[in-house]
Amino acid sequence: MKLIYKIFFIILFLYSCKTRITPVAQPTSNIQLNINDKTDKQIEDLISPYTLGMAAAMNVIIGHSPAFVEKKKPSSALGNFMADAVMESAIKVYPLSTICILNYGGIRSTLDSGEITVGDIFQIMPFENEIAILKLNTTYIDSLQNFIRIKGGEPISDNINSLKQIALSGQDYFYLVTTDYMANGGDNYSFLTRASERINTNIKIRDALIEYVKIHQHITFDTKIREL
Repeated sequence: MKLIYKIFFIILFLYSCKTRITPVAQPTSNIQLNINDKTDKQIEDLISPYTLGMAAAMNVIIGHSPAFVEKKKPSSALGNFMADAVMESAIKVYPLSTICILNYGGIRSTLDSGEITVGDIFQIMPFENEIAILKLNTTYIDSLQNFIRIKGGEPISDNINSLKQIALSGQDYFYLVTTDYMANGGDNYSFLTRASERINTNIKIRDALIEYVKIHQHITFDTKIREL
């Protein structure tokens, strides 16, 4: 699918440049390059199989949504679903993962009730962000709580009690599941760059969502407010 996208966008770029003036190293004239209707048809014939293939891939039905959901603060059913999906994927890679926290701004669309397609997930998460797992000292729990409170909330997985138990038990570290964007200090999460260990899973957030929907099929949304 990656190859299809690359070819499609390259050809699309070329196709959009129908007429251009190309300066040459001759002071007397310019050479005008005209792409005629025949060339247009050739380009259309070339990209048609890829556009059809992309449309077919995006329209694949992978599950069902019982309701329309959108992002809200301090939390939302859509954000809860995304955080739970990413957490489930991360645990398969690293079972000691404690909790998942995503960024509200990374949710780019709503999800309608009814059939869920691959294209729906691409609209929700169009970015190439990947799952990162950070080993953080438990002294950062307070920083995380305060920062999320200031931001008005973030998508959090249903593992809040696990984090609280770690804080009360006197353990030294916990493992935060998040995006590589946030792990790099994005959205002002600069303190996450001070993690003592980082696991790059190479799993795209989008792929984790798609896999979660495929596995669970009929999604049950958790509408309760999740706060650290």
